[in-house]
Amino acid sequence: MERLDKTVKEAEKIVIMGIGNTLRSDDAAGIKIIEKLKEEIKGRKGITIINCGEAPENFLGKIEKIKPTHIIIVDAIEMYAEPGSIGIFQEDEIKDYPTISTHNISPTILLAYIREIIKAKTILIGIQPQNIEFGEEITPKVKKAIKIVTEVLIEKLKERTR
Repeated sequence: MERLDKTVKEAEKIVIMGIGNTLRSDDAAGIKIIEKLKEEIKGRKGITIINCGEAPENFLGKIEKIKPTHIIIVDAIEMYAEPGSIGIFQEDEIKDYPTISTHNISPTILLAYIREIIKAKTILIGIQPQNIEFGEEITPKVKKAIKIVTEVLIEKLKERTR
């Protein structure tokens, strides 16, 4: 959690990107977190929350205009771990953990754009999915992870003094 603490405390402007597909079971994890954050964090200065769905590349122009200092990406990713496991990765570690293949852009390309064009520091909060087959039901272990990540993000973002 140190990485998350540091990101939130250092940031002048934060963009939180939720990535996922609500029709592919656990792949909806990032979207479910973003939906809850939008309810809890709305109106907070310096925080922008974006539901990117399956196509985060469609929001890069908007994010570039915001000029964030930090970006937090929330997504279901294959970590080769127990379903529901949570990982927090810095940019240089993300290339080893490819995002679930339902998304249109590779994490390497997405992060290169963020680094080179937007010039923001980036971390990824990943949840290990159990099931990414078609369906809207999220598995119990991933539901629990979604709840944990959401609660921690809300707590950290509400503590922000900027």
